[in-house]
Amino acid sequence: DPDPREQAKKTRHLSKYIFPLQYGLSNVFSQPSAAKETYKQPNFADREREIQTCTLQLFGPCKTPKRLKDVLVLLDKMIWRHGKCPYKLLRDKVCTSKVSKL
Repeated sequence: DPDPREQAKKTRHLSKYIFPLQYGLSNVFSQPSAAKETYKQPNFADREREIQTCTLQLFGPCKTPKRLKDVLVLLDKMIWRHGKCPYKLLRDKVCTSKVSKL
């Protein structure tokens, strides 16, 4: 069984990807646009650096907002089920290979 503290940490980390505005992180829908500059789309797929700077601010780690506390339970279940799901077996069952196995 995984450590409950480590599991909660992973859940909060995932919530920063899903709800970035709640933690004060940049969001794909609220990017400031400068009219004179060429717009360059930021890469939101990997926001580890931004999350790290959020956690290491002068005020200490960024706290989880109260409105997200109930969502953390659902995210925890999602992470747990993701770890338990046999993706390879599902793939082999649904998408059977037409190539003979060696």
